[in-house]
Amino acid sequence: MDRIVLTGVRASGRHGVLDFEHERAQQFIVDATLHLDLTAAGASDDLNDTVDYGRAAKEIVAVIEGEHADLIEHLAQRIADRLLAIPPIAQVDVTVHKPHAPITVPFDDVSVSITRSRANTDEHAVRQRSAQDSTRSVHHAVIAIGGNQGDVEATMRDAVRRIDGLAGTQITGVSPLYRTSAWGMPDGTPDFLNAVVEVTTTLDAYRLLDGLHDIENDHGRKRDTHWSSRTLDLDIIDYDGVESEDTALTLPHPRAWQRAFVLVPWAALDPEADLPGMHGGPVGELADGLLDESDEPPVEFVASDWLSGGSGTRGSRHGIDRKARRGAGRDTGRDTGHGAEGNRQPRHAVTNVSASAGAAAASGATSASEGLQSRTAVISLESTSTDAENLFREAIVTIDGIPGNQVEGISPLYHVGNLDGPDSMSAVVQILTKLGPRELIEALGAVEAMHGKVVDLDLVDMQGVVSDEPDCRVPWPSAGKRAAVLAPWMDMDPSATLGGDPVSFLLATAQDAGRVGMLSDGWIFGSDMR
Repeated sequence: MDRIVLTGVRASGRHGVLDFEHERAQQFIVDATLHLDLTAAGASDDLNDTVDYGRAAKEIVAVIEGEHADLIEHLAQRIADRLLAIPPIAQVDVTVHKPHAPITVPFDDVSVSITRSRANTDEHAVRQRSAQDSTRSVHHAVIAIGGNQGDVEATMRDAVRRIDGLAGTQITGVSPLYRTSAWGMPDGTPDFLNAVVEVTTTLDAYRLLDGLHDIENDHGRKRDTHWSSRTLDLDIIDYDGVESEDTALTLPHPRAWQRAFVLVPWAALDPEADLPGMHGGPVGELADGLLDESDEPPVEFVASDWLSGGSGTRGSRHGIDRKARRGAGRDTGRDTGHGAEGNRQPRHAVTNVSASAGAAAASGATSASEGLQSRTAVISLESTSTDAENLFREAIVTIDGIPGNQVEGISPLYHVGNLDGPDSMSAVVQILTKLGPRELIEALGAVEAMHGKVVDLDLVDMQGVVSDEPDCRVPWPSAGKRAAVLAPWMDMDPSATLGGDPVSFLLATAQDAGRVGMLSDGWIFGSDMR
């Protein structure tokens, strides 16, 4: 195939993820190779038989100067789409250069190169329409989590985080943790632990199920036998109340109505929940009836703070009465064949962990906080993880769920360019708390541990508190010099002060002020910052 090559087409545009890139134009340079058949043009010497490369250059400039794009990958795709709309171009190679990209180390150029043809452009359009259709609908799903091999509680905590990390998925509730003996299985089989999570998701049920299977597989889940011990079991119990007999994904879960280790935690999480289908009904009533009539072992409440790692898998072994079932929670897990398996499709993950699951990141802090007057405290969050945004959301929900705490303000999300390591993200939250500074610092340490120390949480300031003890420094000594803390804090509260100095003044004098930039002010609601 013949080619026409355009090199170094320049124009200014406002493209990039960072906040200032939405408002300040910078130069972009494009190289484009147009693939087409020039046989007719070579014979006729007629412009109509070839491509007016002046027009092609103008199309490139129009895209650069046009609608904002966060990613130069997307900018390259739009240029390719525009060029392929010009007959008789059959294929294009497009390279977009961003020579002034906000990178904190010396560099010459950043570029993205793509190759597109009419065929794959049509496919791209179909995929784009499909993605747009999927994002129009937000679905609600209930996922059961269980297991009895290895460090089950830690595995279940990781599964919750992974579910929340699935594309378009966010956890909206997590039940208490429950235990059930391995009824119907060989003597000596470890007890099962179980819980239930509720999620919202833009994934369809089958894609959600695929995501859950991936999480199971990553935790070594084996499916050699149907009713057996397992490291992790994730089942979709309900998806938008849909009823389906599809063998690949039966909805609702066909045995949920018979499983106390599913019904009890679900009722604890949502006392108003209803199970759809022929055997459905109010989940609490189904759980009560099952526990009253069944000869299976009781479902034993273990802990409501298990998501923060504070439970230690405690809990006494005994039957629990109806009042206890209705209140604190119930399940944990046994599995007479499907503790959470029948339709292994857990979904989504993160946000309303509050009192039911993230509630006591610091065990024992409750009694110390009783009767204390609430004080304002400011907490910073920072992480180099690529999943920092979701991790921050989950940490904030857990902090809000600690007895005596209430989140009052959340800053925009910031990007931090680090010269001596990977870039990071940061944010700041303001809370009202009845905890003392030492208790709060210990609680934040528990939340950090819950995330494997990939999130750094620091008590920056607390109303009326000054402490210079080694394990309790308030205000945080280095906070006044760190733009990663000061910039989001000032955005959240322009009148904030630290140690008597306005945060705005401290930010203006911070040496790293040029290395931070706002990514999103709506990130806490799950919006895609890109």
